[in-house]
Amino acid sequence: MGLPDTADIKLHAYTLFCRQLLTHLPALNDATRAALHLTVQDCLSRFDQSLHQFLNEASPLRLEQAINEFGAVLQGRVALFRTQNPRAADVFDRVVQAAADAVSTWRYQEDLEALHQQGRELALHFYAGSPWPATQARLNRQAQLVVEFSGEESPLAFREHYLPDEADQELTDVILVRFRFTCDFALYLSYPYLFMHEYVAHIFATDYNNQRFNDGWLLHAAEAFMRRRWNQSPETLLSREQVAAFGEHLYGQLEDVPRAAYRFARDFDAWLGDPERFQAMTWELAAFEPRAGESDFWPDQFINRLEQEFDHNRPRLRRKIQAARDLRALFEMLAPV
Repeated sequence: MGLPDTADIKLHAYTLFCRQLLTHLPALNDATRAALHLTVQDCLSRFDQSLHQFLNEASPLRLEQAINEFGAVLQGRVALFRTQNPRAADVFDRVVQAAADAVSTWRYQEDLEALHQQGRELALHFYAGSPWPATQARLNRQAQLVVEFSGEESPLAFREHYLPDEADQELTDVILVRFRFTCDFALYLSYPYLFMHEYVAHIFATDYNNQRFNDGWLLHAAEAFMRRRWNQSPETLLSREQVAAFGEHLYGQLEDVPRAAYRFARDFDAWLGDPERFQAMTWELAAFEPRAGESDFWPDQFINRLEQEFDHNRPRLRRKIQAARDLRALFEMLAPV
């Protein structure tokens, strides 16, 4: 278990610079607000270009060397727009200096753990009102992080049982954090949401591999909850960019089935026009445990029937939702697919 030395150093540098950029993001927004020819997205794109050059070309032997090399690459690109927008260039100068000042005490494990705990707290709030015992019994679960150097697509993955390489003891409730040299600032912004999703969809929810529900519907439900909570809670520690990160950066990377289920949940939620009812339906699905005669894939079967009626007769569907005492009763009212 653990990263190769070079990848370990680069992950330290990646998290350190991303953390400092996140801290200075409000100042960068201010610096680019009036200079429409240089947007904040232009600046972040140049940060990512510098990051990818560093990750793919540098071979640092220690973290201090990595910070100096990454800082030099970044300031080389900053020089290209320093005359155009000196305020924005100054923000990046401060990012580089802040990274250099923090290098002696920086540990990526602590930074990732802080992001992890943000996501877990959000998931606890997501399920705080759930009346279902199956869910409440799971809310004390705490995953541990295992970082690996991997080219797999999903940046995070939950494993209820995990046997590390060259280890003789199995771990339980593990979130794999997959580091690769294509990581960018958008991924770092997405971490609180991604950690929240692992808890909302796989740790606190029952999970019978219902891809449409666990990895589609709940993507939307978690994102919608995060947005509402951020809008209603000015004291939240998340930035606006972190709240928007999934929809702006990661949605397009979803595979076909989760993307279609996410899109349906979003459209259904908007049409229903009742966030509390949508949340209650989500809680009920998240607490699903198969009864006699039910398939493990009942949540996906329910969503399929719901979507079919949504597409063909929404007024009738609304009447059925209002008449049903619970989702199993509603399921029986819906036509088979």
